[in-house]
Amino acid sequence: MKSQVLLSLLAGVALFATKAQAEDITAPLYLPSDFETLSDTSVAYKRTKFEDLGAKEDLIAREQLLIGFGNEAAVMVNIGNRFNTKWLTNQDYNNEHNFDYELGVKKNLRLFNDLMMQIGASYYTFSPRSWYGHSAEAKEMIRETYGNTRWYKELRGEVKLAKELEDGLTPYVSFGVDGNIDDADRDLFYTAFAGVHKLEYNFAFDAGLRYEFQFGSDDISSLYMQGSADYFLNDNMTLGAYLDYQFADSSYEEVDYGYTTELRFKVLF
Repeated sequence: MKSQVLLSLLAGVALFATKAQAEDITAPLYLPSDFETLSDTSVAYKRTKFEDLGAKEDLIAREQLLIGFGNEAAVMVNIGNRFNTKWLTNQDYNNEHNFDYELGVKKNLRLFNDLMMQIGASYYTFSPRSWYGHSAEAKEMIRETYGNTRWYKELRGEVKLAKELEDGLTPYVSFGVDGNIDDADRDLFYTAFAGVHKLEYNFAFDAGLRYEFQFGSDDISSLYMQGSADYFLNDNMTLGAYLDYQFADSSYEEVDYGYTTELRFKVLF
């Protein structure tokens, strides 16, 4: 009788461990199950130092929701705010409420030999006039940068491939493209990434190289190292940090260095 109880307990522990392993909410291709929602709340500080133009600083808060539906698919809702705080920004914005919005969908496809693909598409928008105000100087900058438009509108697409290996190791790559809908020249911006994700007990680690580039009126490219670490507070909740560093750039505005630091909190409910 005791042996049967012990075996039942061991089986329960094994099932729990398997579930925890399968529900790595920090995994690069993770999508919540049907009727579940993953909340990702973050605060990021971004600084780029130019050779001749000084430094550009941003403080950005963001809330992203992934709402699962159907078979390995999710709706993405994303809202962010760029602050105008003294000491932490250049105070380029009109006030402390400078929102941007993104709405999209993601879908996972299981290919073969534990190879997975995720495809995603989204619509991104914000109001430059709300961000920068209505002064003559702001209107001229908006016209030159975004065109004479009330809302900046952008379409984004991304494809990810990941290979699930043993011991919680997942190498993956991604390729994304985005472009301004109202831009007559239709210049496109591309992002390529190659990295690896590792789940180790209550920690998840992620690291890789990101390459951003553009073809068009101004051919530019930038190379970044990036990494993150997340701690599982419980099976459905993590607290983590992210860092990237720009160490190569070919834009016409020469960059000395650039980096982003971010704190984030994820919860599945």
